[in-house]
Amino acid sequence: MTKPRKTPSPTAIFLDHAISASGRKQKHIAEDAGFPKPNVISMMKLGATKVPIDRIPALAEALGADADEFLDLALREYHPEIYDVLTDGELGLSDDELMLVTIFRTAFAGSTLPMTQDVSELIAKIFRLIWLVQFEAAANG
Repeated sequence: MTKPRKTPSPTAIFLDHAISASGRKQKHIAEDAGFPKPNVISMMKLGATKVPIDRIPALAEALGADADEFLDLALREYHPEIYDVLTDGELGLSDDELMLVTIFRTAFAGSTLPMTQDVSELIAKIFRLIWLVQFEAAANG
């Protein structure tokens, strides 16, 4: 059973999902990523300590996760001002759009979702449903 996180950290959630998806024991992940003790992995996935930026490539490799997504998420969370400078505002995406990207990346923990026509249509239906719920709430409120 997973303990509650200290904070709702997108990076910690990504790490937790990647560990689960890897099927590997934290002891082996820690060894492969160069951490002397496996308890640091638990602390990072619970959000009790930050994932060291310089260890993300090795950690991603040990987990079979996408290092670029992992690094992007950690930089955005831990160093937003540096992230903004490096990405020039993420190509003009709004804060809400950036949140959607973060949710997507966190949910899939480095794996990919094939963007088939069916998946695209389902996502569009979900957004239309959200819009309808908000529209009805505004009309009734």
